[in-house]
Amino acid sequence: MNMKRLVRILGWLIVTLALVELATDRPDSSNLPIEHTFEEPIAFPFEITRRYTEVDIKVPHHFHVFVFHYVNEETAQELRYIVHKIVDKPEDMEDISSYGDQYILADGTSAFFDETDATSQTLWWQNKDGFTARIIYYIDGNTVELDDESRLSVQQLINLANQTL
Repeated sequence: MNMKRLVRILGWLIVTLALVELATDRPDSSNLPIEHTFEEPIAFPFEITRRYTEVDIKVPHHFHVFVFHYVNEETAQELRYIVHKIVDKPEDMEDISSYGDQYILADGTSAFFDETDATSQTLWWQNKDGFTARIIYYIDGNTVELDDESRLSVQQLINLANQTL
């Protein structure tokens, strides 16, 4: 009789433990917090009157895009600092090297300047965390053709990029 009672108690204990295990709310390991820290430029080639940021997480834990906007509302000048990464596999430097003339940033990173569009200037590089970063400069929503007075020098874009390293 004692053996039957012991088996019954152990059976109820196992069932109870199984129910408690099923009822326990554990965090989903595929839904962990996504954290990134980026240095932003602080010295700009024109006065900034408005700043804002967009975050677009296309697929959690896979593709992230962060866009930092720096705007002068009076002159309609804007800089966008964009960083994006496919988290599962970092992009190759080869993927961005076809975007223009190569320059070297302060930490030795290769950056590529592109001015093929008459309305914008772009500097691309891959940062130490594997994010592809770019700074894009344009006026009035990318509708105004840049001339000698409104165009930034490559060195000004490089100075902005160096502030993010």
